[in-house]
Amino acid sequence: MAGLSIFQERMNLGERLAVLMYLCAQFQRLTVAVSVSLGMTLLGWAQAPNPPEVSALRISPDDAPNLDGVLDEAVWQKALLATDFRQRDPSEGDPASEATEVRVLYSDRSIYFGILCLDSSPELIRRTELRRDDPFDNDDSFGILLDTFHDHRNAFIFRINPLGARYDALITDENRHLNVEWDEKWRVRARVNERGWVAEIEIPLKSLRSRKAELQKWGLDFERIIRRKNELTYWSNWSRDYQLHHVSQAGHLTDLQELKTGLRLRVKPFVVGGFSQRPGDSGSDFEDESQVGIEDVKISLTSSVTADLTINPDFAQTEVDAAQLNLTRFDLFFPEKREFFLEGAGIFEFGTERPRFGSAAPDLFVFFSRRIGLGQVVDEESGDDEDVIIPIFAGAKITGDIAGFQFGALNMHTDDVRADADDVRADQEVLIPQINYGVARVKKKLLGRSYVGGILTNKVTSGSNDYNRVAGVDANFVLFDKLLLRGFLTQSDTFGVKGKDLAHQGLLRWETDKFRIELNRTRIDENFNPEIGFVLRKNVIKKQDRATWRPRPGISFMRLISFSTGHDWFTNQNGFLESRENDFFLGLDFESGDFLALSGNSNYELLVEPFQIHPTVTIPPGSYNYIDYSARIRTYSGRWASGEF
Repeated sequence: MAGLSIFQERMNLGERLAVLMYLCAQFQRLTVAVSVSLGMTLLGWAQAPNPPEVSALRISPDDAPNLDGVLDEAVWQKALLATDFRQRDPSEGDPASEATEVRVLYSDRSIYFGILCLDSSPELIRRTELRRDDPFDNDDSFGILLDTFHDHRNAFIFRINPLGARYDALITDENRHLNVEWDEKWRVRARVNERGWVAEIEIPLKSLRSRKAELQKWGLDFERIIRRKNELTYWSNWSRDYQLHHVSQAGHLTDLQELKTGLRLRVKPFVVGGFSQRPGDSGSDFEDESQVGIEDVKISLTSSVTADLTINPDFAQTEVDAAQLNLTRFDLFFPEKREFFLEGAGIFEFGTERPRFGSAAPDLFVFFSRRIGLGQVVDEESGDDEDVIIPIFAGAKITGDIAGFQFGALNMHTDDVRADADDVRADQEVLIPQINYGVARVKKKLLGRSYVGGILTNKVTSGSNDYNRVAGVDANFVLFDKLLLRGFLTQSDTFGVKGKDLAHQGLLRWETDKFRIELNRTRIDENFNPEIGFVLRKNVIKKQDRATWRPRPGISFMRLISFSTGHDWFTNQNGFLESRENDFFLGLDFESGDFLALSGNSNYELLVEPFQIHPTVTIPPGSYNYIDYSARIRTYSGRWASGEF
């Protein structure tokens, strides 16, 4: 800690970043040296041995199949078959109980998948959902993973059900970031027949990104879920130690020639007309409420580099946030849904992981795009912070992947706005000046599934000396195929604030189907302040230990038993305990698909100031110990009727 103190007091932000990048480079050299001496097994190049391959058949646009859910065109019969799906559950490695056949075509415009899911009882195929991006928990489904850069870590996911409902998402760093909010234009037709169910999918090449090469090989995997049998089958990645998002376990799609991926140009303008009427002393005052702007201009500079521009956007068509109930004293976390910010969003992610269960809020994100376009003013009547929408004047962004480097840069400028009585309850008027936001992020891919990287953020307020800057470096290493080592060190630089402005994390995790062990240490100083980021709580040292054992007992009616225990401690910088949670979990997964869970938590909370959870309910300062426990029964969702208690 003495070294960190000297580092903090004697160097400016730029010098600190230079030192951090130097140390990161030395760590990279050391790791590369280890790779030479110990081989790729240590480094986690975890590609499946002898992955399956299938060749894509090139066709002319005139021969493109008609998407009608019937594989009757001659071109489908010429394509090679991807078959031999194997079970992950219930019997790992066994052939699927129902055969699946997949054919792949491509033209200058699109890539096509012809899917035949044979079924001995087609009348029992589950199909209920029509909503976009539903996880299809109640339905049969078929998923496609496309690793278009063939880097074994980033991919597109497309999933359908027998009604043709669509789900799509982006995977970054093997699910370090799963962007379900990403939506693209692609088509599907599916239908159930006497043999099972059939689907035809067309994905425009302009919706994808890939390297520039005359002959390409992509990562490819397929997932089929037969819901009534509670059976999960895969073409390549059927080991229980992995999930579909583990891109390194995918098979290969070969013989792709002269592809032209990436959208060359897309413009999304908007025009809004209208006026408002407000009564005044001399009659009604009319105000022009018309707007014109450009939500997003997307330009493909190369097949792997994309630029986005926006001018005076209003994001009126953005999906509404899901409602959240907050009974804690910490901020809620709402994911980004605006299209402009979704392109390459995983590249910009820097910080802690989002929890697997419970609240989706991470402990820390250095960059959180939802901060742009939103400000706060203090309500003089209540003293509370009130959110104010700030219009964005213009912005630009570039993201891409070149020579093993993933990078992203963003610059946004917001207009000034007056927050008056319409925005806050008190009769006041506050001028929020123009603000410029800048972010630069780079990650160097290493060792199959690892990377080192850095980030810089900059927020400057016009007409004042007010600024906020954050710099940091991070590393993510996968060793011995199952061991994850992750960490970061970051520091903020805010006008008028000196010292106690560091944050860092170290995480170790070993994970297989049977065992999961995790040790996590995170520290966030009281003055660490990423103003275009997200921090759940400051002045805290978090220590988290967790162990999970998941045996498969070999009993005919029992598929899996899960035992888990964890301990979370939150202390302040002076070592005083502020929060503690010791938990226990027992879960029983039955072969029928039913689920029973028992859990208990022993909690401690220290309140140093009153906590108001309702205008009429305030919890006074003090120490609080309490226990909560629960039992949950969930019947299998693959039945026609199911429920949870």
